[in-house]
Order: sequence, then C-alpha cells, then structure tokens
Amino acid sequence: MLEDGTYGLDYRAQDARGEDGGRALAILRDGKILGSDPWGGLFTGLYDYDPRDCLNKVRLRFDVPPEGVLVTGFCAGPKGATLDIVGTFERTASKMVTVVDVCGTPVEVQLTYLGPLPGEKTNGRPAPCGNER
Repeated sequence: MLEDGTYGLDYRAQDARGEDGGRALAILRDGKILGSDPWGGLFTGLYDYDPRDCLNKVRLRFDVPPEGVLVTGFCAGPKGATLDIVGTFERTASKMVTVVDVCGTPVEVQLTYLGPLPGEKTNGRPAPCGNER
C-alpha cells in the first residue's frame, strides 16, 4: 500500500508528438491526495489498496487553470477544465510507474516517494504483497 508522505510525479504523453513531460508534487495522507503542478494545475483525490490484486488504486480530480495546456495537447479554454483521472500502481517501491488515460491520450506517470510528512516518522517500506516471494 502507498505510504503517507510527500511524492514527486513525473509525467509525459506517450504519443508520436514527442511532447515534453512535466513534474508535480503530491501529499498523500489517510487515503487522500492533494497536489499541484508548476502551472497552477491542482489535483485532489483518494487512494486505497486492493490486497486481493496487490494494487494501489488512485482516483483524481484534476483542475486545469484557464487557458492551461496539458502535455497531451488538451487546452482547457477560457474557463479552465476539470478532468477525472483513474489509475493503479503495482506494489509499493521507491518509484512506481503506470499509464493513465488523459482525454484519450496515454500518459506515463512515475510516482516517487520523497519522504514522510513533516513532523511524522516513517514506518518504513511496507512488506511485499502476500502472493509475492
């Protein structure tokens, strides 16, 4: 399962245009996510762990500021836009990678654990999934 803490996100569109990717920062705590990117995009959401499938499930609401343009080429327009993004990460490691759909374009997301929240101690990395040896 995902550990509460601070995470870095690196993302890039997986299309033929060769768009540059981007970075964001997220805080995960008690099943909730809050994060932002350098261009004013804000994401909030939930995460949980499915022990049967050994998957971390993430559901986000991504608020794109007015005239914001994503790495997929999507433009939010003068009023901005709100997108729902859903994904899963296998296991827990220092770096986890998945591909999510953003407005019809696959986007690779790498989630990197940066450390515990200020004032909190880390419990260490969680044990491997029960069906892994």
